[in-house]
Amino acid sequence: MSEKLFFKNYKIGIGVLAVFFILLSVTVHLFHNFFLFRLLRGIICYTTLIYLLIAHGKNIQKWLVGFLFFYGASSITTVWYENGTMASISMILNFIAFLMLLWYIVPKFNLKNLTKKFTLLFILMIIVNGYLFIQLIELMKDMTLNYTQYLFMILSAFCGILLAFLALFYNHFYNTAQSMAFTLLIFLIIFAEIFRGIGYYDLAYSIVFVYLARVLLALTWRFCADHCAKSSLPDWKRCE
Repeated sequence: MSEKLFFKNYKIGIGVLAVFFILLSVTVHLFHNFFLFRLLRGIICYTTLIYLLIAHGKNIQKWLVGFLFFYGASSITTVWYENGTMASISMILNFIAFLMLLWYIVPKFNLKNLTKKFTLLFILMIIVNGYLFIQLIELMKDMTLNYTQYLFMILSAFCGILLAFLALFYNHFYNTAQSMAFTLLIFLIIFAEIFRGIGYYDLAYSIVFVYLARVLLALTWRFCADHCAKSSLPDWKRCE
């Protein structure tokens, strides 16, 4: 009972942190402190990582540690995103962070469970999302600083498409609180990345999308924390 109470309070604590970082980000942006605004993205990631490490210790899942570490590092390097080398490093780190998510989800994918419905869904997602991603990246192509940055933007985009399909597949066949949390985590990350790109490259209503991206980022860690907390409880069903 005490463990459940602890994790209930823990989730509230993460929620409070999310609201705090959203309000802080908006305030910082309103004061046009773009250096701190970008840096806060990494601070949010590493604050979440430290929080989870303290709360769960050795029970925390390695994919989650890897994802938060590399995503946080990618976020921090965006402080110098106007430098070609740093922009490339940022996108490489971003891609590695996505690989951490694939490390978790790929072993749960079984071709034997792949039905015709999901095969058609996968093809549809590849066609529609692939087209939208490529169109978005094409808009950014002339704004990128070098080929390496552009290449890893494409790799991250296709990685996001694959993660979206695998997350839907995972949630459909396992149908647990953990699978739902992971699916929500993936889609929040994807939309946060899209909105961040739209905002940064000033493609449309940039201020709105900048704020949306930061809100989704904070919510991402909320579901991330849910997933970690539930999987580490001894009397709840663990992730397979």
